[in-house]
Amino acid sequence: MQANLGSKIKIAFIGMGNMASAIMQGLISSGVPAANITGTARTESKREHFSSTFNINMTADNNAAVQDADIIVLCVKPVQIQDVINGFANEVKPHQLFISVAAGVELPSLQTWLGEVGIVRSMPNTPSQLGAGITGLIGNQHISEEQKQWADVLFSSVGSSLWVSDEAHMHTVTALAGSSPAYFFRFVESMIRHGVQQGLSAEDSRTLATQSMLGAARMATELTDMSVEQMRIDITSPKGATEQALLSFEANGIEKMMDEAMTACANRSREFASQLSATDKD
Repeated sequence: MQANLGSKIKIAFIGMGNMASAIMQGLISSGVPAANITGTARTESKREHFSSTFNINMTADNNAAVQDADIIVLCVKPVQIQDVINGFANEVKPHQLFISVAAGVELPSLQTWLGEVGIVRSMPNTPSQLGAGITGLIGNQHISEEQKQWADVLFSSVGSSLWVSDEAHMHTVTALAGSSPAYFFRFVESMIRHGVQQGLSAEDSRTLATQSMLGAARMATELTDMSVEQMRIDITSPKGATEQALLSFEANGIEKMMDEAMTACANRSREFASQLSATDKD
């Protein structure tokens, strides 16, 4: 990691939420010097916390952080991002790369506020906190190949990344990856509840459900020479117990349910993006 980014590349995190913390921890664990990382936070307590936890530079001054950085990761809330960028806009330099993790804020708006610099819009998900995330990425026309590699390196520290060629696909990325851990948690909630209803403890029900899901996820991720459909077929004996569960899913319209749920998620993402993009007309 350190070799890929280079020992002199400096990174600034504007805003210190959960995602900033996860990426920062991943970078340091991968060999990026803490001295090369700066974070900004408005409260002294947050600055002291992150300074002592990661041994990084912390400041309340966004201008100072941006001025000295090669990569700037924008980790502020979507509704705040325009004001934050406007506050440090005079410090933006042509060689810098800006990476936004603000959901729904599209590249044209970011470029309006930042100018003609390399910009990456990202959609990470919460497993990034454990280094097991997947992040959807798209860059603007000003991003260089080197900057694209920087973004890959940064997000590889918290899992993996996938580039899309059309920004419209970021809404699908939101439905497939950004929001999908919540689908998984809701499904597991129901499994645990059923186990408890049948007499198992909540702890044992959680262990059985989550370990099974973890193993299935590993199979789907690692056994790439086999389709997920074939994996399902291989454990579904005709007239067996698994088949009965799957038939129940089909009878209750699992395909329709998933299509409607993911479409609703993507549509809300589009609405959110539309609302946010209107702010650049002010």
